[in-house]
This record gives sequence, structure tokens and C-alpha cells, in this order.
Amino acid sequence: MKILVGIILLILSSIQIEAQSLPGNAVLKNFKPFATPRTNGRPGEIYRINENGVKFIVQDLVNIKEKTSEEGDIVGRMYFTADEMLTMLNLEFDRLEIIPVEIKIVNAIREYNEQITLDNALYSDGKIREIIKDPKSKYYIIREAILSKEVTFRFSLDVVKKIKKGANALTEIKSSSEIDFPYEIQKKFKTNKRFFYLEQEIKIEPYDI
Repeated sequence: MKILVGIILLILSSIQIEAQSLPGNAVLKNFKPFATPRTNGRPGEIYRINENGVKFIVQDLVNIKEKTSEEGDIVGRMYFTADEMLTMLNLEFDRLEIIPVEIKIVNAIREYNEQITLDNALYSDGKIREIIKDPKSKYYIIREAILSKEVTFRFSLDVVKKIKKGANALTEIKSSSEIDFPYEIQKKFKTNKRFFYLEQEIKIEPYDI
């Protein structure tokens, strides 16, 4: 009986983990959203996450200069957690953990650093050993960031029905034809802000697994 209960708990745990994992984005694969649009968080910024999940900024590698690329408008499907939607858009969902969103990033700018540039900055003179001090923390460096003055988040009707708080901030898109994502929230700024980033874990030894 104990074995049977253990198997059931293991199955339930696996289902829960699978349910909380995000599907792959159609655009900006492996990118994460900043909690809020910001001016910091450029490629080259290093942070650590301790054993309790708390994030600390460690250092900005100011001696390396990020490159930029004008990407035009980026439009496509992305997936967010309920916690990300709450911090980014102040939307609270009822029993919905993964939210599909159609994103439109107007005149997107991609900031990035080349791998060899980062490797030289971190490993050529032992700089990495000055950075990584806490053996219980995981360390990450921001590799890329996406900036824009205007980003639109669009939602399907089924998703909107699951919003518990914040639905009044959405605007319904009027159209004579059927739209898959007919509700939207726009974020506009006078200057470019960083909205999304791509991270890379760093360790004492380069590419140590």
C-alpha cells in the first residue's frame, strides 16, 4: 500500500512540474521578461540567485560594450507565468498558471555581447574567481536584451475570462473579422526600455557542466 501511495504521489508531482513548465515561445526563444520595463539590465550585468531564490545584482562588466541590432517589429506568441503577468501588467489570474500572449514589439532593438568577448572578460585574467564567491548561489550573466518604446500584449477571450483582477486595463480590439487575441494592453514610453533578456549561467570553469 505504501508503495502504491508513493507511486501516486510521484505521478502527481510529475504532472505538477510539467504543468508549470513554459512551452517554447514562437519569438524570442528562451528570453525572459523583466519584472518591469527598465533602463538597467544591459548585456554584461551579472547577478546571483541564492538557495532561497532571492536575486542579487553582483556586478556590471563595464569594460565590455554591447552591440546593437535594429530588429523592426517583432510579432508572435509568447508564454508567461501568472506571477510574471502580475508583476509586469498587474493582472491576476484565477487558476491559470501559464498564459499564452500575442506580443507586438514595435521597432525592437536587440542588445547583445559576443561569446568570445564575454569569455575574455570573465576567464582570461581570472576575473570569474572575483565574481563567484557564494558556493550556494547560481550566477548568471545577461547575454542579450530587447528594448522598445512600445510593446503590446494581446489576450484571447478564454484567457480574459480567467482574469480575477486587472481586466479593466484591457482594451477590446474592434474588428469586422474574427481575431484570436481580441484584448490588449499597451505599454508606451518616450525612450527605449528593456523588456526582455536572455541569460547564461556562469561558473568558475568555462562551460563547466
